[in-house]
Amino acid sequence: MISSRFSKANWPRSYTVLLSRRISTAPDSKSIQPPNPKKITSDMVGPPDPVSNLRKIIFREPPNETALEKQYRELRTEVQSWNHKFWTQHNSRFFQEREEYLKKNLPEGKQNLTADEMSVFYKAFLDKNWKAHIAYNKEWYKKNITLLGLALQIKIRKLFRLKDSK
Repeated sequence: MISSRFSKANWPRSYTVLLSRRISTAPDSKSIQPPNPKKITSDMVGPPDPVSNLRKIIFREPPNETALEKQYRELRTEVQSWNHKFWTQHNSRFFQEREEYLKKNLPEGKQNLTADEMSVFYKAFLDKNWKAHIAYNKEWYKKNITLLGLALQIKIRKLFRLKDSK
Protein backbone atom coordinates (compact mmCIF):
# COMPACT_ATOMS: atom_id res chain seq x y z
CA MET A 1 0.00 0.00 0.00
CA ILE A 2 1.31 3.43 -0.89
CA SER A 3 1.53 5.93 1.91
CA SER A 4 -0.91 8.86 1.65
CA ARG A 5 2.14 11.09 1.60
CA PHE A 6 2.94 9.71 -1.86
CA SER A 7 -0.57 9.65 -3.24
CA LYS A 8 -1.16 11.44 -6.53
CA ALA A 9 -3.42 13.96 -4.81
CA ASN A 10 -0.44 15.29 -2.80
CA TRP A 11 1.89 15.70 -5.80
CA PRO A 12 2.71 19.16 -7.09
CA ARG A 13 0.79 20.00 -10.26
CA SER A 14 3.93 19.88 -12.44
CA TYR A 15 4.63 16.27 -11.43
CA THR A 16 1.08 15.30 -12.23
CA VAL A 17 1.31 16.95 -15.65
CA LEU A 18 4.60 15.19 -16.39
CA LEU A 19 3.30 11.84 -15.16
CA SER A 20 0.16 12.11 -17.26
CA ARG A 21 2.28 12.94 -20.31
CA ARG A 22 4.51 9.92 -19.69
CA ILE A 23 1.50 7.62 -19.42
CA SER A 24 -0.18 9.24 -22.41
CA THR A 25 -1.46 7.07 -25.23
CA ALA A 26 -0.06 9.49 -27.81
CA PRO A 27 2.03 7.74 -30.48
CA ASP A 28 5.25 9.47 -29.45
CA SER A 29 6.40 12.19 -27.07
CA LYS A 30 7.53 14.46 -29.93
CA SER A 31 3.90 15.15 -30.84
CA ILE A 32 3.30 16.85 -27.47
CA GLN A 33 3.38 20.62 -27.76
CA PRO A 34 5.18 22.51 -24.99
CA PRO A 35 2.92 24.62 -22.79
CA ASN A 36 2.35 28.26 -23.69
CA PRO A 37 4.38 30.36 -21.18
CA LYS A 38 1.65 33.04 -21.24
CA LYS A 39 -1.07 30.60 -20.20
CA ILE A 40 0.63 28.54 -17.48
CA THR A 41 0.26 29.50 -13.82
CA SER A 42 3.78 28.55 -12.69
CA ASP A 43 7.13 27.51 -14.11
CA MET A 44 7.03 23.99 -15.51
CA VAL A 45 9.84 21.44 -15.38
CA GLY A 46 10.11 18.80 -18.08
CA PRO A 47 11.70 15.37 -18.16
CA PRO A 48 15.49 15.01 -18.30
CA ASP A 49 17.12 15.35 -21.70
CA PRO A 50 18.58 11.98 -22.75
CA VAL A 51 22.02 13.47 -23.55
CA SER A 52 22.52 16.51 -21.30
CA ASN A 53 20.55 14.98 -18.38
CA LEU A 54 19.14 18.46 -17.67
CA ARG A 55 15.45 19.19 -17.27
CA LYS A 56 14.09 21.95 -19.47
CA ILE A 57 12.15 24.61 -17.59
CA ILE A 58 9.39 26.60 -19.22
CA PHE A 59 9.29 29.91 -17.39
CA ARG A 60 5.88 31.49 -16.85
CA GLU A 61 5.28 34.86 -18.51
CA PRO A 62 2.96 36.79 -16.19
CA PRO A 63 0.60 39.24 -17.90
CA ASN A 64 1.82 42.24 -15.86
CA GLU A 65 5.53 41.45 -16.13
CA THR A 66 7.82 44.44 -15.59
CA ALA A 67 10.83 45.14 -17.81
CA LEU A 68 13.16 43.93 -15.04
CA GLU A 69 11.18 40.73 -14.56
CA LYS A 70 11.21 40.13 -18.33
CA GLN A 71 15.00 40.66 -18.41
CA TYR A 72 15.37 38.18 -15.54
CA ARG A 73 13.15 35.56 -17.22
CA GLU A 74 14.93 35.94 -20.57
CA LEU A 75 18.35 35.68 -18.92
CA ARG A 76 17.26 32.55 -17.05
CA THR A 77 16.18 31.03 -20.37
CA GLU A 78 19.48 32.03 -21.98
CA VAL A 79 21.50 30.52 -19.11
CA GLN A 80 19.44 27.34 -19.32
CA SER A 81 20.16 27.06 -23.07
CA TRP A 82 23.88 27.74 -22.54
CA ASN A 83 24.01 25.10 -19.79
CA HIS A 84 22.12 22.57 -21.95
CA LYS A 85 24.47 23.16 -24.90
CA PHE A 86 27.59 22.66 -22.76
CA TRP A 87 26.38 19.41 -21.17
CA THR A 88 25.04 18.04 -24.46
CA GLN A 89 28.44 18.57 -26.11
CA HIS A 90 30.35 17.28 -23.08
CA ASN A 91 28.24 14.16 -22.63
CA SER A 92 28.25 13.41 -26.37
CA ARG A 93 32.06 13.51 -26.34
CA PHE A 94 32.08 11.33 -23.24
CA PHE A 95 29.81 8.66 -24.74
CA GLN A 96 31.73 8.64 -28.03
CA GLU A 97 35.14 8.39 -26.36
CA ARG A 98 33.91 5.73 -23.95
CA GLU A 99 32.70 3.61 -26.88
CA GLU A 100 36.05 4.03 -28.62
CA TYR A 101 37.88 3.09 -25.42
CA LEU A 102 35.73 -0.01 -24.99
CA LYS A 103 36.32 -1.08 -28.60
CA LYS A 104 40.09 -0.79 -28.13
CA ASN A 105 40.32 -2.30 -24.64
CA LEU A 106 37.53 -4.86 -24.34
CA PRO A 107 38.98 -8.38 -24.63
CA GLU A 108 37.19 -10.71 -27.02
CA GLY A 109 34.43 -12.69 -25.35
CA LYS A 110 34.08 -10.20 -22.50
CA GLN A 111 31.05 -7.89 -22.33
CA ASN A 112 32.22 -5.28 -19.82
CA LEU A 113 35.35 -3.92 -18.23
CA THR A 114 35.62 -3.79 -14.46
CA ALA A 115 35.28 -0.51 -12.58
CA ASP A 116 39.06 -0.47 -12.04
CA GLU A 117 39.69 -0.97 -15.75
CA MET A 118 37.22 1.79 -16.65
CA SER A 119 38.72 4.15 -14.07
CA VAL A 120 41.73 4.57 -16.40
CA PHE A 121 39.39 5.97 -19.07
CA TYR A 122 37.45 8.15 -16.61
CA LYS A 123 40.60 9.74 -15.22
CA ALA A 124 42.04 10.34 -18.70
CA PHE A 125 38.76 11.90 -19.86
CA LEU A 126 38.54 14.20 -16.83
CA ASP A 127 42.21 15.21 -17.15
CA LYS A 128 41.72 15.99 -20.84
CA ASN A 129 38.62 18.12 -20.16
CA TRP A 130 39.58 19.86 -16.92
CA LYS A 131 40.24 23.23 -18.63
CA ALA A 132 36.78 23.14 -20.20
CA HIS A 133 35.27 22.40 -16.77
CA ILE A 134 37.18 25.24 -15.13
CA ALA A 135 36.03 27.67 -17.85
CA TYR A 136 32.46 26.36 -17.55
CA ASN A 137 32.45 26.78 -13.77
CA LYS A 138 33.80 30.34 -13.96
CA GLU A 139 31.17 31.32 -16.53
CA TRP A 140 28.43 29.50 -14.61
CA TYR A 141 29.26 31.47 -11.44
CA LYS A 142 29.25 34.78 -13.36
CA LYS A 143 25.88 34.02 -14.93
CA ASN A 144 24.36 32.94 -11.63
CA ILE A 145 25.65 35.98 -9.76
CA THR A 146 24.05 38.15 -12.46
CA LEU A 147 20.78 36.22 -12.07
CA LEU A 148 20.97 36.56 -8.30
CA GLY A 149 21.48 40.33 -8.63
CA LEU A 150 18.41 40.64 -10.87
CA ALA A 151 16.32 38.48 -8.55
CA LEU A 152 17.32 40.64 -5.57
CA GLN A 153 16.43 43.83 -7.46
CA ILE A 154 13.01 42.40 -8.28
CA LYS A 155 12.40 41.34 -4.66
CA ILE A 156 13.47 44.76 -3.33
CA ARG A 157 11.23 46.54 -5.84
CA LYS A 158 8.28 44.36 -4.84
CA LEU A 159 9.04 44.79 -1.15
CA PHE A 160 9.06 48.59 -1.41
CA ARG A 161 6.51 48.62 -4.26
CA LEU A 162 8.87 50.58 -6.50
CA LYS A 163 7.84 51.23 -10.10
CA ASP A 164 9.95 49.97 -12.97
CA SER A 165 11.98 52.72 -14.62
CA LYS A 166 11.85 52.21 -18.39
